[in-house]
Amino acid sequence: MLIKTIQLETGDMSCFPVCTHPHASHEVTFHTMNTSALNAEELRRENGIVALQAAFSRCVDVLSASSTPKDMAVQVCTHICRCFRVSAQFETCRVAITEVPVILKDICRILYYKHLTRLNCVTVQTCSAFCVDQWLQTQLLHAGLLWHILQFVFNYDYTLDEGGVESSDQSNQQEVANNLARLSITCTARLAGIIVVGTEDQTPDNPNVTKVIRSLFTPFIIKTMTRVTTNELLKTLNCNVENPYLIWDNRTRAELTKYLEEQQQSIIRTGECDPSFGEDFRYSCPLRGTGGGRDICQGLQRTAHLRP
Repeated sequence: MLIKTIQLETGDMSCFPVCTHPHASHEVTFHTMNTSALNAEELRRENGIVALQAAFSRCVDVLSASSTPKDMAVQVCTHICRCFRVSAQFETCRVAITEVPVILKDICRILYYKHLTRLNCVTVQTCSAFCVDQWLQTQLLHAGLLWHILQFVFNYDYTLDEGGVESSDQSNQQEVANNLARLSITCTARLAGIIVVGTEDQTPDNPNVTKVIRSLFTPFIIKTMTRVTTNELLKTLNCNVENPYLIWDNRTRAELTKYLEEQQQSIIRTGECDPSFGEDFRYSCPLRGTGGGRDICQGLQRTAHLRP
């Protein structure tokens, strides 16, 4: 009955602008699946993944820079993303999702609208859930996921977490941005199969994604991901650091952000982006964003050792 209702609502061109609660069926679908994850399997057997995708695409198509969290399309996207997240627990559902690649493209397209931070949080959580499957990891990479979520990382404000002042994401927009940054860095790690401190579930190792992240975030940051908390890692990425292991400053962040924004605009407008997906990215200064600082330090140490 729910699937039939979703199909009728999606097919009725007058439903969205007229009906006051057309998203109710999608919300009920999520709660039904969330109550018992096995309902996701039944949904798949009844061709529910395709039905959700049709409604999802229709809503994503009407998102814009003027969309607000109260908009019907935003609410429907939120509920359907949650449905996909629950479905990702089952291999047969994940296979069904891979057979409809437009789902991943639409999910990444949502992340283009940075002002919809709460919807973005739900969307990034869905992407993290998909990362339990190596094929979905690769498809998300090709859909341009990194162009979007890595930009969220630089919206993190560590002073809010270290200030000792209690805050709620219901009233504090920076708290929402910080939460989105944490979800994004975790999703990035899961996309590559890197175990983040504080998480127990392991995702498949994906060497291709790891190479991309190593080029964008440096080998040192890759190692740091497995040793420190997400808050500590995000603080490092948003501070100026200059030590024997890493040179990371405003110029480094500006170069990376510019590259990410260019690739994001390209894939949204033309469907194309850097064919290496970031693996060939290089900073203008060879010493920035690399282990070059360590090499210099070691060279100075050797020189000092040779002095009489």
